[in-house]
Amino acid sequence: MKVLLFASLIATACHSFAGQAADELLAAFQTNLENGRSIEPLCESLNDVDGSVLRDLNQQLNKAWPLVSDRYYTALQSASKQDGGSNQSQIRQLREDFMEVYSMGEAKMKPLLKTISMPAVEKLRKLIAPTPNELVAAGSPELKALRDAALKLGTFRDASLNAEISTTPSNSVQSMRAREREIAESASALPREGLRVLAKNRSTAEKDEIPAEEARGIEECNLWRLYLGLSALELDPKLCDASRDHSKDMAEQQFFAHDSPVKGKTTPWDRAANFDTTSSGENIYMGSTDPHAANLGWFYSPGHHKNMFNAAQKRIGLGRYGRHWTQMFGR
Repeated sequence: MKVLLFASLIATACHSFAGQAADELLAAFQTNLENGRSIEPLCESLNDVDGSVLRDLNQQLNKAWPLVSDRYYTALQSASKQDGGSNQSQIRQLREDFMEVYSMGEAKMKPLLKTISMPAVEKLRKLIAPTPNELVAAGSPELKALRDAALKLGTFRDASLNAEISTTPSNSVQSMRAREREIAESASALPREGLRVLAKNRSTAEKDEIPAEEARGIEECNLWRLYLGLSALELDPKLCDASRDHSKDMAEQQFFAHDSPVKGKTTPWDRAANFDTTSSGENIYMGSTDPHAANLGWFYSPGHHKNMFNAAQKRIGLGRYGRHWTQMFGR
């Protein structure tokens, strides 16, 4: 299928005759595609090819690339729209399983957070917002062949453009990855209101210069909530400031607690008020500079878990100092 697929598209694009040397390179590429071999050695060999041959080759590749990539994008879009309705019963069941654990007492729920709750979130993510790789893996053999042809052609084209030192951008693979993400995101079943909040949070984070790792941690928490059918929380920069300040105090004063020994900052409510906002809950974590590690630590800790997935929360802040994290919520 790969040979016929690529041969038909390349023939359509390369209707003008290429020079013999360029023809030989195209034939070598097609043979590698046919046999499922790596094209890396062929790409490396382009550095030793004469410039006039590369110009001829790139003319043909520039014609073939949009035909091959567009056919793949069309197939990926079609695959992304299939079976959307059949997932609804499974989504409802997974959310019910999660909330059943959430409603338990902390001692009883603790072992179930790893065996039921996190697997439910992971399955929901695949059902609601699958990655491009997951869409392709679940698709037809033709879709997989189309992707393989597009990825290898894009890689070959980029290598040829770089070897020629062409003014044409050598971003075929980069643009393909971006288009795949766009298609996957457009097919996600995340609610529009949730997506609006995520977009607003990104804008707020940029405007208020929220550190990137804090913004990522907030978005991950929000995505988990959206998979579960909960609302996304709006980023409150003042809660980020209060959180970061508490993380700094814990690191510098060498304590790890919600009650601070620092005068005027005893409770989370005091700390929020110091930054002209309010708080309805606080989580703290120590041990990593990675926001994902902090979120996981809170996810698997019953009390912190209940804060993260409380339906009554409306706002969120996250602040890191070194390996200390503070997460604050507001209503």
